[in-house]
Amino acid sequence: MNPNSKTSLGAFDRCIVGVMVLASIYLYVGFFFPDSYILSYGPNPSRILWVIRIGLPILCVGVIILYRNVRLRRVESGSVLLLISMTFVSMYMCYGIADAFYQRWFDRHRHEYHPFLQLMPTEYKPLPHHTSNAITVFCLGGSTTELPDNAGHDWPSRVQAILQASHGVRDVEVYNLGRQWYTSLHTLINYETNLRQYKPSVILIMQSVNDLLHNADFSYFSHGAFRTDYGHFYGPVNRIIDRRSLWHYLHDVVSGLWYATPRRILTTNEFPGLKSYIRNISTIIELARRDSTRVVLITEPFLVKKEMSPEELAAIGMLRVEAINDTIVWSSETILNGMQQYNNALKEIAQKNDLLLIDLEKDIPKSLTFFRDEVHYQDTTFSIIAPLIANRLQEFLAERGPEK
Repeated sequence: MNPNSKTSLGAFDRCIVGVMVLASIYLYVGFFFPDSYILSYGPNPSRILWVIRIGLPILCVGVIILYRNVRLRRVESGSVLLLISMTFVSMYMCYGIADAFYQRWFDRHRHEYHPFLQLMPTEYKPLPHHTSNAITVFCLGGSTTELPDNAGHDWPSRVQAILQASHGVRDVEVYNLGRQWYTSLHTLINYETNLRQYKPSVILIMQSVNDLLHNADFSYFSHGAFRTDYGHFYGPVNRIIDRRSLWHYLHDVVSGLWYATPRRILTTNEFPGLKSYIRNISTIIELARRDSTRVVLITEPFLVKKEMSPEELAAIGMLRVEAINDTIVWSSETILNGMQQYNNALKEIAQKNDLLLIDLEKDIPKSLTFFRDEVHYQDTTFSIIAPLIANRLQEFLAERGPEK
């Protein structure tokens, strides 16, 4: 033991320790008032929060003990300086390794991005036993078309299986050409540029929520006021264009986990993008008709309703990411208003153009049994969607026949 060590702290040191304890408590308690929207950005913010909640008390207690031992001369100040130096060197080395992995993530996913369509479109690949006489059905839309259930089965493949097994339509080929994030404008560009040349017999279009979210021109993904060509909305490409360093990422996440300021909830019934949506869908229909391709429109099911349970509200995730900025977020009522208007617009387009409309939205109950967020399905929902679409499509093909 150091012969010069003291047995107790003086009044001044006790005051300093008291201030350190109070500051530590204030700092720690702040991490129990996080921004719930930040926590919905994947698993990383939640992991960071729990690391802080576990590690911060240990760090604070360690600093207080270290201060006490230094003041009581039980630990040499030179040892403390060495410890601090080694800690910063270790943190710097760990940050360098983490930053390298952070950069590698972007490098690995860079090939997924497209300079015009934001994400690379799904490529049309004829089935192995494709014939020129086959009834080809192209399913277009966003993630609610593209994404499969947990077993890897999407609804277009199920529709094909039902048509072949239950309705005897052996020469039908149903292709899933939807792509997450795609709006009606993405679908229009993709159809004209990549898909129209194959002259499908029928195209199915289910497209609403992604167009709706482009109306939130205040969001993190938007740069400027709403534009009719959707040029204000950078979408997934924003992750590259506006990419921040790992340090800024950690700063943004941690600051959002500490005494978060509530955002203003915005409710609106005005959606300027409806005109663009109607224009885009109508253009696809016009192009398809020139090729004698039949068009079937499908309304998009969604979870949001007037009266929602806390569990249902907590499940709403897309507006937590795509209709939000540091100070404003859309309300669930806005999503309800918008989805109703976009689905109604699709119905009017179908009626005006004498097209088959599959009103899928009215057939899917609005509960967590069928939805995992605003519009994405639980596995149970695929077994409802596929037969409904297959039955209507079979009737459509039988009544009018596919045009080649």
